[in-house]
Amino acid sequence: MIPHKTKRGAAALARLKAYEGVPSPYDKMKRMVIPDALKVLRLQPGHKYCLLGRLSSEVGWNYYDIIKELEEKRKQRAKVAYERKKQLTKLRVKAGKTAEEQLGSQLEILGPLKY
Repeated sequence: MIPHKTKRGAAALARLKAYEGVPSPYDKMKRMVIPDALKVLRLQPGHKYCLLGRLSSEVGWNYYDIIKELEEKRKQRAKVAYERKKQLTKLRVKAGKTAEEQLGSQLEILGPLKY
């Protein structure tokens, strides 16, 4: 608990920012996994833990189910986008190889010219 009636506690609450979902400047950035922050590595075996969303819903937050549903939709869209990206990468590599085969002799001429 934060002592919200003291100056120190009020200042701490003023600095606190909470978002539902991913805030706008970070939703377009690539997400990364930080191995040192994984629950499996940080939490001692047998220690209890709770999820912030479940805890918030128990004290009156009404959007837990909606956020859970939207997160599932986001994961499905991300999976489709990732599969498409992998397919396009394969096609790009294949196109590069075929172009190199067709332009083999010409690439030897253009190579020294740094074209």
